[in-house]
Amino acid sequence: METVKNANKLNQFLDRLDRYFKITGWIAGGLAFVMMLALVREVGGRYFFNSPTDWALDINAFLFIIMVFLGSAYTTAIDGHVRADFIYGKFRGKTLAVVDIIISIICIAYAVVLVWQGTSMAWESFSAGEVSSGGIRVPLFPIQILIPIGSFLVCLCFLSKILRSLLVIFKGGEI
Repeated sequence: METVKNANKLNQFLDRLDRYFKITGWIAGGLAFVMMLALVREVGGRYFFNSPTDWALDINAFLFIIMVFLGSAYTTAIDGHVRADFIYGKFRGKTLAVVDIIISIICIAYAVVLVWQGTSMAWESFSAGEVSSGGIRVPLFPIQILIPIGSFLVCLCFLSKILRSLLVIFKGGEI
């Protein structure tokens, strides 16, 4: 009986974690809207009012980086990444859970490298006081630190998938 309660608590925790990952998807979607507004303003200003800006290209590049790395946790949470379904779709139950664990471990290894290298890059940028080369010359560190943060969120998401798969293996059921 105690193990059932613990499994339910773990499922509740993982469900809460998934809700946080979905919030990152909403943030990424909102940033896509802001990017669109900035580009519309730039095109309108450039072609209709002969008034281009210095900031539009930089802002859109920064927003794109934020959108990709925050949105990757959401994409992982909803199984939105590309996979070979013609192979993956043949598995069911515990076999599928084992395959998911193997895939998740490989993905975590890749994401850990992104966390490590992204942190190193952001630290070097912070230490050197690097700024963007565009017109607004903003510090690069705040944008670059989102690469390891987003990659860490992806690691958490894959750990969540591993825990769910382990529940399937030991408790039965479907993923």
